[in-house]
Amino acid sequence: MKEMEKRKVLSEVALGNIPPDMLVTNGTLFNVFTKEFIKEQSIWIKDGMIAYVGPDHDPPDDGTTQLIDADGMVLLPGLIESHTHIFNKSGIEELIRHVIASGITTIVTETEDFGIISGKESIGYISRNFEGQPIRLYYTLPPFCALTPSLEINAPTDEEFLSLLRDPKCLGIGEIYWGNIFLEGQQGERLRKFISFTLDLGKSVEGHGAGAAGRKLQAYTAFGVSSDHEPITEDEVLERLRHGYWTMIREGSVRKELTGVKGIFNKKIDFRRLILASDGIDPEELLKEGYLKGALKRALKLGVPPELAYQMVTINVAEHFHLDHLIGSLAPGKMADILVIPSPDEFSPQLVMCDGKIIFRDGKPIAETKKFFFPDDMFNTVNVQDYPLPSFTNKGRVRVIELVTNLVTRESIIDIGDSEESKDTIMVFALDRIGNGGGFTGFLKGYGLQRGACGSTLCWDTIDMIVLGCDQHSIETVIHRLKEIKGGYVYAIGGEVISEFSAPICGFISLKPLETIKEELKQLEKSLERNGVKLEKPLLTLDILGSPAIPHLRITHDGYVRLRDRKILPLEV
Repeated sequence: MKEMEKRKVLSEVALGNIPPDMLVTNGTLFNVFTKEFIKEQSIWIKDGMIAYVGPDHDPPDDGTTQLIDADGMVLLPGLIESHTHIFNKSGIEELIRHVIASGITTIVTETEDFGIISGKESIGYISRNFEGQPIRLYYTLPPFCALTPSLEINAPTDEEFLSLLRDPKCLGIGEIYWGNIFLEGQQGERLRKFISFTLDLGKSVEGHGAGAAGRKLQAYTAFGVSSDHEPITEDEVLERLRHGYWTMIREGSVRKELTGVKGIFNKKIDFRRLILASDGIDPEELLKEGYLKGALKRALKLGVPPELAYQMVTINVAEHFHLDHLIGSLAPGKMADILVIPSPDEFSPQLVMCDGKIIFRDGKPIAETKKFFFPDDMFNTVNVQDYPLPSFTNKGRVRVIELVTNLVTRESIIDIGDSEESKDTIMVFALDRIGNGGGFTGFLKGYGLQRGACGSTLCWDTIDMIVLGCDQHSIETVIHRLKEIKGGYVYAIGGEVISEFSAPICGFISLKPLETIKEELKQLEKSLERNGVKLEKPLLTLDILGSPAIPHLRITHDGYVRLRDRKILPLEV
């Protein structure tokens, strides 16, 4: 049915000339535009869309209309996850089954993990797999913001990028690390050109402004960046709102910011550009809290007014991505994405509907997910070449990555032969894993590992496998095993593999059930803890060592990279 013909039918339903397919009655409807909770409301639905919203509970009925009695409970628009990484260790079918219970009916996801390893072809597979799922899935294109040009070899050409950008499921270009936008040469020029294409098509440029403030933030904003999920203080949130950003408060597995920025809700300002986002949920937290469900509960507990909390995950997101003509509100002409909760203060989904179809009811999902298809070459992305680990002398001054927190690092110089200076210092090895060759061994200080080695292919923004280790034998065992299982995490001592997590799809995704994934990851962390690592989320620390997302000293297969000037640095000083 053509769009205007479908809307003509909706009009006839609203006029009472055609019976609706479904009637939701006796609900307290949350109006996202006026922030009202309006009692004794009904919603008439036809062909998956809303035809009428109001107090009339008696539309014409030809005997086929499905009736849902909300029994006074609150009717919300389906939640919209505005910024996340759904390709986070588990398969998408597993994620969708658990996401549905949170009340999410639309997800906008980043795709850089696939893009940086498998290039434009992987983005096409992702888009096709989004079709036919029980919830609505959109994506942003990877901006390919790596540390060095050698890590961006899978970036598309201008023509390829434009072709991908025109996909209706693509809402724009994904999070752009603010430092990369100012780079000279090929890296910066390509990125700025991609941004120009995106703006010309009226699509979104998503930001990542961690650490940017004052003139630097304004210079970054001038390129057309419209959102940022990185503010971690009240002042940073306010600064971004004042610059017109769609400002996302992150409450997910990487960081939780609600408590730190809660003072912003006491300001007498307009919050219609404030959004609540996860930035990704790991398997354990997904099983425990759901997607956005835990974040909304914490927001309400902190005293965020319910009407504001629900705007932050519905209409605000829809307007940011220019989707408000379809989703984000319960109004005539919008998609029938409806969520039923007991009361404004009690966020506990009882029923979830997407496109007029019930997908969750009575505590369980009732919609079937479509199986994702990935080609064989996406199961074969760990193609490391034989690369002998260099032997080190036990004396001399060397450059090391020193952990300041579990994520932030600094550049330090130590005498590797001095037992006090080299205390808690282990090897860190970056190895090109997509078949081009090349590797670099440096040192990491402050991780705490006392025995063995741990390696990962789930590293952010890089084509490198990264391995931390106390000895060469353990590192070699880890590399060999990661090749065998086609990616994931491995912890080994000497020649023995102690624990592992297999992620064969692009070296990022497991095909196992979510509960199994959670247990395997927990065993890895326990193995590291037993052998000296006391950091929170030690696997995450490993994964970010090659990313420009977090300062200050990083590692690639070409050498150390100092983030402030992108200079490649050797081991020896």
